[in-house]
Amino acid sequence: MINVPADPRAKTRALMLLAAFFLPGTALAGARLTVPGDALVAHAGRVLVGRAAPTMPMTLAIALPSRDAAGAAAFVARVGTRGDALFRHYLTPTEYAARFGADAADYNAVAAWAVAQGLTLGERFAARTVLPVSGTAAALEAAFGVRFNLYREADGRISYAADQPAALPAEIAGKVSAVLGLSSTNHFVPMLKWAPAGARFSGSGPGGAFSASDLRTLYNVPPQPFPGVGQTLAVFEQGGYAPSDVTTYLMRNKLPAVRVKPRLVDGYGGGIDDANVELEVVLDIDMEIAMNPAAYKVMVYEDGADTFAVSLLDSLSAMASDNVATSIGISYGTDEAQQGSAAITAEAAVFTQLAAQGQAVFVSAGDSGAYGNEAPSLNVSDPASQPLVSGVGGTTMFTGLHDSYLVENVWNELGIGAGATGGGVSSVWAIPSYQSQYCTCNMTQNGGSATFRNVPDVAAIADPLTPVSVYSALSGGWVGIGGTSVSAPIWAGFYSMVNAASIGLGYGRPGPANPSLYALGVGQGLMYPDFHDVVDGNNGTLSYGQAGFYAGYGYDNTTGYGSFDGADMLVDLALLPTYANTSPPPAPNGIKAKAVTPTSVTLTWTAVTGARGYVLVGYGGPRGETVVTTLTKRTVATAAGLLPSNAYSFNVFADSAGGMTSSVPFVIETPAAK
Repeated sequence: MINVPADPRAKTRALMLLAAFFLPGTALAGARLTVPGDALVAHAGRVLVGRAAPTMPMTLAIALPSRDAAGAAAFVARVGTRGDALFRHYLTPTEYAARFGADAADYNAVAAWAVAQGLTLGERFAARTVLPVSGTAAALEAAFGVRFNLYREADGRISYAADQPAALPAEIAGKVSAVLGLSSTNHFVPMLKWAPAGARFSGSGPGGAFSASDLRTLYNVPPQPFPGVGQTLAVFEQGGYAPSDVTTYLMRNKLPAVRVKPRLVDGYGGGIDDANVELEVVLDIDMEIAMNPAAYKVMVYEDGADTFAVSLLDSLSAMASDNVATSIGISYGTDEAQQGSAAITAEAAVFTQLAAQGQAVFVSAGDSGAYGNEAPSLNVSDPASQPLVSGVGGTTMFTGLHDSYLVENVWNELGIGAGATGGGVSSVWAIPSYQSQYCTCNMTQNGGSATFRNVPDVAAIADPLTPVSVYSALSGGWVGIGGTSVSAPIWAGFYSMVNAASIGLGYGRPGPANPSLYALGVGQGLMYPDFHDVVDGNNGTLSYGQAGFYAGYGYDNTTGYGSFDGADMLVDLALLPTYANTSPPPAPNGIKAKAVTPTSVTLTWTAVTGARGYVLVGYGGPRGETVVTTLTKRTVATAAGLLPSNAYSFNVFADSAGGMTSSVPFVIETPAAK
């Protein structure tokens, strides 16, 4: 039995409480509901030092749900499936917003509420799934029902964190999926490693580290096909950089003056906030251009004022709204557990938009081995574990004569405190279709999972003992750098050439890379010699009690499918979109060859009706290996770098949407050296 007071005012209050309790969807005016937010992780060694000053400026990000998240996911699956009617029919930001963005009325209601609380609205993004708001600590505390405390971290940094999750008025809370920025514990999280002092290297760059030309030689990266197809790349950064550092790198490496344009996100004022971040920025830009000197532009999305969760979410939203970059590199991240499910889910919504628009993303897999920041437990890094990005692990590079490629092993220098490649199994994401449908045994044979997302997908050079050379005046000039901050932009730069080749052939943006990369991985060693399979090493240490993950043939959770052979992978990724319901073109004929020099041969052939392009493949020499793989739309191509007095066999393939056909082999012997 429930007793109702006799006093009229008390009686009215009691009846309101009963109504709010028993009637679904009824809430009291002023009632607050908790909404998901940052993972408020208490780190070892953290000490409470006081309360944030009321006037301290802060920025939070309010995330709103997609009006049709399931529909957006289904669209992304179809737009990336060869043979589907929607294959590569990507959306514009406006089209995505209309179909899958957050509800406009909800967005406007949340914005109006924020303004009424005295908060300042940040940058508006097309899909309306993210709304940055800023204000003083006092204003944000009142608006979100929290208290911001200050802490001294174990490394001496002062951070802030809310004392509890955000709580919003009931009429607003139902329109919001998360509130991020409540903790600055993980503020700057670049993933780079300095080369140890006194280490000796084998590259041709300053200090013996690898130069841009070394990297292109090691990974057999050809010039961008169809150089007139301009490619815009992008990087996400937590701060600014000195443009003169990039200019110095380009000049020393004899690279073109590729345009580099800062894109300040959500009112960020630019400038250099952190020396390590400045080094990260120039490293990322340098590696993308090193891989593709024919790139048109690199967009640098900068937000150094906000926490990692907010700056990443805002920058991703800006990349999606701008929709100018086809290949994006991200060299930052933190453990899934430290990022928290709310932030991870909010990121995923924007990665879905990027995928629906055909924008590919490559993310560093981490520099702390299988453990992340919470050794000895096993962890993988976000956003590298996101299903719609390509997580990039790290390798140790071994070279032969003249910096030729010899072999790569798993990067693991945990024994000397110089890091190791991230990799493992996600605790958040179920296994994506590209990992489950292409032979589940590939995921499990080297210790991976058959049910959860495996990381990384691919890899490239990252060991600080086999570093790349970059220039940063603030960091002392020319320095040797490793970490998966190297490997991720290397892949992003290379993939921009795949974009150019695919667009040049008329196939459009290839979009997110994983479906195509895993399709190639199935044929590793058979049809597609695209990957350098890394089969030796691990990313753990027995001193932690858990040995991490081991490399092996095929896929593994240290380096994924491995690094790339640029010439072969470029061609195979560009030519993947063929359809079974059309006929392939006729076989090329009329092939003629002329040995221009003892080390080069020029071939010509008759144009093929219906061909979108041609591939010249040459074999021979003393070891009978592939010597050239060239993609062109012309009917002439040159094979260089041959040996005098050696026989070579060349095939010309004609490509169309219906498939490929090959000419008969044409054999020619190079003349003797003079």
